[in-house]
Amino acid sequence: MWHSVEVDLSAKAEAWTLTSAVAVADGEQWVCFVPSKVKQRLRAVIISRYGTKNLQYRVFALIVYIALRPHLWNIQRIVLDQDYEGPQAESTIKNLLLHLVRREKPDATGEFIRFSNVKGGAADRLAKRVFDGKERATCVVHFEGFEELL
Repeated sequence: MWHSVEVDLSAKAEAWTLTSAVAVADGEQWVCFVPSKVKQRLRAVIISRYGTKNLQYRVFALIVYIALRPHLWNIQRIVLDQDYEGPQAESTIKNLLLHLVRREKPDATGEFIRFSNVKGGAADRLAKRVFDGKERATCVVHFEGFEELL
């Protein structure tokens, strides 16, 4: 079944000392926990390879991709929360994420990724519930999941 999904993070990608809950919601819902230690290690590798330019956007795109990857073939559109404002931030994130998505879904176009305020939506509520410990995450992301992408 093809569908659009909303994606929200409970803690920004660059909140290095906080675990992020990446919630994906539409008819189906899932949440991936990305421990702070994984984000810190990911940050170190990205800085060593690419420097600090767009660091938080690279981490954000990688985290979102890892959460969506097993379901990409069933997704028609990704709607990301507008955590990072401005056309430059959104364009950078979109380009980074689209590059990753095309590994699994080569025909994906720029229309595949959108930005919107999802506050109060299903993904936002789910991310908060998991982050607050009121619900369990569907998966926990380990650094090894990122190694082949870097």
